[in-house]
Amino acid sequence: MGLGQHSVRRRRHTVVVAACAVLIVVGGGAVTWAATQQVESPPAPPAAGSTTPAESPAPGVAPEDAATQRPAEPSAPKPAAESSSPASGVQPLPASPPVAVRIPGIDVESPVHGLGLDAEGKLQVPTGERYNEVAWYDGSPTPGEVGPAVLEGHVTGTGYAPSVFFELGNTRKGDLIEVDRADGTTATFEVTEVKSSPKDDFPRIDVYGATDGPELRVITCGGTFDQAAGRHLNNVIVFAELVQA
Repeated sequence: MGLGQHSVRRRRHTVVVAACAVLIVVGGGAVTWAATQQVESPPAPPAAGSTTPAESPAPGVAPEDAATQRPAEPSAPKPAAESSSPASGVQPLPASPPVAVRIPGIDVESPVHGLGLDAEGKLQVPTGERYNEVAWYDGSPTPGEVGPAVLEGHVTGTGYAPSVFFELGNTRKGDLIEVDRADGTTATFEVTEVKSSPKDDFPRIDVYGATDGPELRVITCGGTFDQAAGRHLNNVIVFAELVQA
């Protein structure tokens, strides 16, 4: 389903922010850009002495000393059949992976592909040919199901050029987000909150915790760029609720 274009395009950034990325070396010595700990890993039961490793620094930068303790796992979202209807009155959708997303208010239109967790339990981030695409965390509900579906993307990329979520911080309450699903349906969400959260105090329960109805989280890096650590200090998190399916 289409959405009307906003009559006034939002103010663009006047200064290109530094990349939320570090250089990593892959097979054959080729160099590609990738973000490290772009989004905090989902909550998991803490093992004895378990911590989340600090974000890897840019080349030549000493690692940070602090490590973040993993919070306890929140209660699982209730299945759609057992959940009450959301306040919007829109009924949850059955499971179907997302294939594309549009955020007209910030001129975003992108394919969506699924990503999981790496060997350390961190959320994987888009890389390679799909670096500038949006990714869906495939351990979260599909958009339109009960619970928080999680989408992520980079803010900048190679050469500090704007990536798919360069303007995510300009999203406003009331903006619409359309997610096309593999079954041919489109789930439309309305933004309820836009938050900038320090990476060392990432609100994991708010992002990944159970919800009464279908919700969406859209995440990228933001805030001040720490030259010494080679990373942004914050995450930009957009919260939205299903309003049309």
